[in-house]
Formats: sequence, C-alpha cells, structure tokens
Amino acid sequence: MVEAYTEFRYDIGNLVRRDCSAEFESWKKVLEELKKSMLGELSVHWDVDETHKKQRIYVDGLFKQSFLQWKFDVLQAKED
Repeated sequence: MVEAYTEFRYDIGNLVRRDCSAEFESWKKVLEELKKSMLGELSVHWDVDETHKKQRIYVDGLFKQSFLQWKFDVLQAKED
C-alpha cells in the first residue's frame, strides 16, 4: 500500500515538473485546463474518479504539494 502511494505521488510530481511553468506564481495560477489535463493523464494509470468531489479535492491537494515543492526547488536552484 505504501509503495503504491509513493508511486502515485511520484507520478504526480513528474506531471508537475513536466507540464508546469516556473512562470506560475502559485498552484492557483495554474490554468484549469492544464490541471484537468494532468488529472486526466494521471487517471489513465491510476483509478482516479474525476467526478468524485472528495477524491478530486484530495488529489488536487497532492498536486498542490508537489507544485510547491517543485517551485521551491526551482527557486533554490536559481539562487545557487
């Protein structure tokens, strides 16, 4: 179970790193179309019900956490 969760988070992180631009100031500024696209791609490999409100909110929170970590890493790399 823990291994599947880790893989799920890893896949979310990969989508964020691949599809998001450092130009986005926050997760709220990421275009809804892009968020839906990433969620749709995640749904291909994982059993994510895009119509289930609580599940969608939870997964969006995971995307947000990944975005914040990625954005922090990008800014740190610029300072180095």
